[in-house]
Amino acid sequence: MPPTDLLRVRDLVPEFLAGAERIAPSWSSRYLAGHPDVARALRRDGDWSDAAGVAAALDGLRDRAADLAARAETVRALLPGGVAAVADALGWSGDGGPVECVVLVGLNQANGWAGELNGGYALFLAVEQLGPPEDVEMLVRHEAAHVVHDRGAAIRDWPEYGVANALFTEGLATQVTAELDPGRPDEEYLWFGRPGHRRWLDECRRRWPEILRRVRADVDATDAAHHAPYFLMRDSPLAGGLPKRCGYLVGLTAVRHLRRHHTLRDLATWPLPRVRAEMAAALPDLPPPPRLIPRALPALSPRSPRVDHEVGGDKSDRGHR
Repeated sequence: MPPTDLLRVRDLVPEFLAGAERIAPSWSSRYLAGHPDVARALRRDGDWSDAAGVAAALDGLRDRAADLAARAETVRALLPGGVAAVADALGWSGDGGPVECVVLVGLNQANGWAGELNGGYALFLAVEQLGPPEDVEMLVRHEAAHVVHDRGAAIRDWPEYGVANALFTEGLATQVTAELDPGRPDEEYLWFGRPGHRRWLDECRRRWPEILRRVRADVDATDAAHHAPYFLMRDSPLAGGLPKRCGYLVGLTAVRHLRRHHTLRDLATWPLPRVRAEMAAALPDLPPPPRLIPRALPALSPRSPRVDHEVGGDKSDRGHR
């Protein structure tokens, strides 16, 4: 299937820019008026429910019109190739219809996320938070991996705050980006190229036994309080000083362990019970991530016989998912 047939893009940036130029009273509240389904999806997460806060955030972005338009053009150009690459990596041929992507001006908090829209899973990209094109491409692939993963395993029905499934879904999406663009250091895959995170990665390696012990203790949790220390940027009362978002690195390391015996296509079809069992089996004695940059693993045949496992072996909060 041609790349353009795998994707349907709704670009809301022109509507934002048109409203911003008019500077009419309450223009920000009408920015999404033509897209009530998108408005409902955004408000469901809470950030867009505060009308005054939304107005203030959007009003602060009005003077960036040319920049926002250029960023929207860049992301629209990158989307078809990025979604097609992920579809090929995960063996998705377009079943269920094209991936829907909403390109919008957000609240200057999150760069991209995957979320429910009209009963399906969609890709959202907020242009005001996007970086240079090479980093945007990595973000597109990561979030597209979540949406394509949903086509094979209905991950939108998994527990929103499940620690085990979050480790797996974030690890798989990050591994997809790493295999499609090999040779970068891990912190670039985990932070989408944003600089300054080598110390974070070094701290996670140094504190690996502590992090792994905590994750193993909470792996069966499905509540927001136990999910937050591993996947969110905000302070959490249960974090106990853990490096923020350390769950992304644990998830990536665990998926790489599983990847030795399974194709990406295999992993993307696992149901939730198997994900929980496989993650619980992989976590004990999981070695820390290597300092060397891992190269792309060979693509095993989907018909390869199964090999038994060895045991061991990104709202500032929603900066990405």
